Amino acid sequence: RKEEGKKKLVAKNEVCKKIDELTKDIPDSHNKWQALTIKCNELEVEWKNLGRLNKVENRIAWINFRNSLKYFYQKKNTFYKEKKSKNNKVLEIKIAICEKAEALQNDTNWQETANKLIALQEKWKSAGYSSKEQSNKLWKRFKQACDAFFKARKAHFKVLDKEKEGNLKQKKELLAELKIFTASKDKKTD
Repeated sequence: RKEEGKKKLVAKNEVCKKIDELTKDIPDSHNKWQALTIKCNELEVEWKNLGRLNKVENRIAWINFRNSLKYFYQKKNTFYKEKKSKNNKVLEIKIAICEKAEALQNDTNWQETANKLIALQEKWKSAGYSSKEQSNKLWKRFKQACDAFFKARKAHFKVLDKEKEGNLKQKKELLAELKIFTASKDKKTD
């Protein structure tokens, strides 16, 4: 029994080492953490399936096992806390971008404001990842502000184009009139 207990203790300690090695290289994505968690759960089942030891050795093995699991889940928890913190910072940046775009949407300094909005669009792209649900709401808000400005600018230039067409028509009429005009002897009247 003692020999069998020693073999079980060695095997249980090996499982604990495997659990410790899971976080040797800390994963940088949710999917990688999910895969490691599955491996950790499998190792946990393996450890439990090795069976009980005598009272003293079992207590020591249990403490080692709990410490290994605790270390693994602390690393995982830290990763998700940092991810949430980064996500919140990205959301703050995107909210600030939305507010700036909304402040500019009614500006009639067409060229300067267009450049500012295009710069804000670039900032949006480089702001980083945030959760889809929250990001989509902010994106709609941002897009609405940009669209309002660019539609107003387009309408403004359409009116200017119509005015230019009217002016061009008048100028062509004057040129046609000048072509058929013949000068008389009275220069003041001409």
